[in-house]
Amino acid sequence: MMIKYIILFIVTVSFCSSKETVRDLPDSSVPTRYTITHEAVFDIIIKENVHTNEILSQGRVVIGLFGNIVPMTVLNFVTITNGIVRSNMNFTYNDVPFHRIVKDFCIQTGDFINRDGTGSLSIYGPKFVDENFRLSHKSAGWVSMANYGKDTNGSQWFITLVPARWLDGHHVVFGRVLQGINFVHEIGEVETFPETSLPKKYVGIANGSAKEVTRYDLALEDLVSAEDIIVAYV
Repeated sequence: MMIKYIILFIVTVSFCSSKETVRDLPDSSVPTRYTITHEAVFDIIIKENVHTNEILSQGRVVIGLFGNIVPMTVLNFVTITNGIVRSNMNFTYNDVPFHRIVKDFCIQTGDFINRDGTGSLSIYGPKFVDENFRLSHKSAGWVSMANYGKDTNGSQWFITLVPARWLDGHHVVFGRVLQGINFVHEIGEVETFPETSLPKKYVGIANGSAKEVTRYDLALEDLVSAEDIIVAYV
């Protein structure tokens, strides 16, 4: 029964086919500038369960997005964050739970279809390519696409709770938490059912929005900071 909760997960081991050449692989060159082009704001709540109205805890998480480095991935994320209707389906992260919490690793959300980790859909179709691997999971607070293999990005994404460089080259990083990192870690401490990553409490996005901002660069120390980085748009 629990198998369905891990159909779309963070792939930690993946190898390229022997038929692939270096020219076939996505760009993994290190950026010289880390320019924020958009910011996304998520109001997140924790409740005992999805049916109760009582909120146990709540917080705001602001994510800076690197639209110059991964424009396709950022456009997908921004569009779903702001909401769009296609083929009678509502693409939105509002009311979508964090279905996967792995202590000292990551928190994962984005399944607006089934809300349990089994669904994923992008604005480009069922899935889209790994745009590039130029950004690294170098510390807590990096935001990356969840997938089930090469070129299978959709709507699901995760935030790292620790450095996770072993994911580099397998998952497309597209954002960095600017504010709310302490609340991200609070979510990461929510208890899960035994031998699963399914949280016992409801953790969900109450509301999300995103917009393009006046562009600014993160400093190198910001990339590995364990604290909130800057005062971002609210």
